[in-house]
Amino acid sequence: MDQMETDYDKTQQERLPTLYEVLIQTTYPPVDSWEFYTYLSQFPYAIDYLDFWIDLMAHVRLCKDYVKCVRDSVESNDLFAERPRDDDNESATSSLLLDALLNEGYLDFQNTKRVAKFLQGDTSDSSRLSQLVREWKRQSGLQDESKYHLSAMVDEMLRKETRRMNQPRISRKQLVNNAQLICNTYLLGAGGSNKYLINVPEHIKQRILQQVQQDERHDPEVFDQLKTIAYQFLEMDCFPKFLSTVALHNIHDQVSNWRHHPSALRKRRSRSPFSNHTVLSRVVAGLLWLVLGFWIGYTLIFLHYSRAIRVVTLVPFALGCYSIVCGLYQVDILYSCCGLTQLLMYQDSTDSLAKNGPYYRQVPKIFKLLGGNSRLIAIQHPFIKRLLWRRGLWCALLVALSTAIFTVIFACVPSYRL
Repeated sequence: MDQMETDYDKTQQERLPTLYEVLIQTTYPPVDSWEFYTYLSQFPYAIDYLDFWIDLMAHVRLCKDYVKCVRDSVESNDLFAERPRDDDNESATSSLLLDALLNEGYLDFQNTKRVAKFLQGDTSDSSRLSQLVREWKRQSGLQDESKYHLSAMVDEMLRKETRRMNQPRISRKQLVNNAQLICNTYLLGAGGSNKYLINVPEHIKQRILQQVQQDERHDPEVFDQLKTIAYQFLEMDCFPKFLSTVALHNIHDQVSNWRHHPSALRKRRSRSPFSNHTVLSRVVAGLLWLVLGFWIGYTLIFLHYSRAIRVVTLVPFALGCYSIVCGLYQVDILYSCCGLTQLLMYQDSTDSLAKNGPYYRQVPKIFKLLGGNSRLIAIQHPFIKRLLWRRGLWCALLVALSTAIFTVIFACVPSYRL
């Protein structure tokens, strides 16, 4: 396992991450899942697809926990130990049914198709299991067999067996309610929820609603088509833009359209113009420095100062070119050299993440301007760190070249006393 993690880290050093790696939270800042979530928050409806994916993955984990709970209960020695099965036909059938589920792979995570069949209540793959299910229904006196789900039968069996253990366990009812909650949140009318998914074919919505609400299906396969649509939308429309933002630039305007958490936004709002309007503020500051450099240069020329003194225009020209180039490229040269980048959202200094996070503790204390220390973190992704370092080097060459041109012009031009 350690060798696999080492190989995976090596591949991350040679390329940008994929969307799947970000969603399963195996990537490092600034391309982690929280930054992706923050980035999508500024686009209407795009974040709804990510919320759906997160809720669906939580439902998948809940289904896995349910199957694991059933498996552990069946494998428990306390369930069937020292119990004469011949004395009670119904108990014997229940025991045989639970044993058949375990032995024929319906509770084995390695056999995903059989696990899905179990969650769907479909035992057509096993004639023995189908016969046991019919026998159990007959002994239980069920009239409409088609409406009685296999997992509901298992729930009832295990409830009788484990009542004395007094331990909480996941039930089929919880899975059904969770599936219905996903439908109510993302598929039921634009006026019913602020997370309603748009641009989803109507026949897919109606099929899912019918299977969940009427047939009471709760297995993850019900949402497979919608999951594919959500993933393709995030992968093709959103993720490339996210990568171009956080992987190619280390200064960002603060995300301001946090529509799902307006109160949190007000608390986390930075007052610095270099944080809220990073590009514009740097370009404006750079133009002011250039204007100051031109004014000093012309003043020294028309006061007939020597060339050695006129070289002082190097300072305002350097600051002006630095601010403009960094603003236009959205790459701060000092940040690139130190392996730093700006978060997309201001972090309150009282947050535990800002105070104790390892990515924040690595930020030098000298960086308190031009975006604020609360938005700076250390870049943990090796490939992005090298990429931003190269872009910072290119920006440094442009700054040096433009500064040298302006300084040489104003230093070498003949002076004239007015």
